[in-house]
Amino acid sequence: MTTSNNQKTLKIVQLAILFALVVVLQSISSIGIVNICLCLVPITLGATLLGPKSGAALGFMFGVLALFWGIVGKDVFTYYLFTANPFMTIIICIVKGTLCGFVPGIVYKLLKNKNELVASIIASVLAPIVNTGIFALGCLIIKNDVIEVTLSLIPTADVSNFFLLLFGTLITVNFFVEFIVNVVFSPILYKLTSIINKRVGA
Repeated sequence: MTTSNNQKTLKIVQLAILFALVVVLQSISSIGIVNICLCLVPITLGATLLGPKSGAALGFMFGVLALFWGIVGKDVFTYYLFTANPFMTIIICIVKGTLCGFVPGIVYKLLKNKNELVASIIASVLAPIVNTGIFALGCLIIKNDVIEVTLSLIPTADVSNFFLLLFGTLITVNFFVEFIVNVVFSPILYKLTSIINKRVGA
């Protein structure tokens, strides 16, 4: 019973530390137009170490923070989307955040018994794919609202170039940087997960 309680306490402490990392890293990265999501690393670690539910909780926190910094204007592009369609922007931020923690956790759980290192790498790769993929899809869904806001602010704006900039530069740069960061850190995540799991087991 004591061992079970100790494991629960350890899990709560680990989750609290990861939550703090998500808050700090997202607050640092939510600046300007091109925002690199550094907090995918602790989200992926939480998903692999503590399970998909914990990954989803960390991702949800990331989504809430991304939305908050957008509403207050620190995250310029999210603020722009929120101005165009507040309801859908809320959905996009929360869904992409939650799923970028949940999906890697589920995949890692399914694959870890076959090859833990491969499972860690795939989980790390999936986080930015899910995050950017849902964000891009959301932008396409509300594109008419974005075009309307753009033309109301800049009547002579070339909206075709705007979406070329959006998908060709902002989302692409964002995705590849996040992808590289997570892939680079995936061996570290694997080692951390293995060490912590062994110590908890002991």
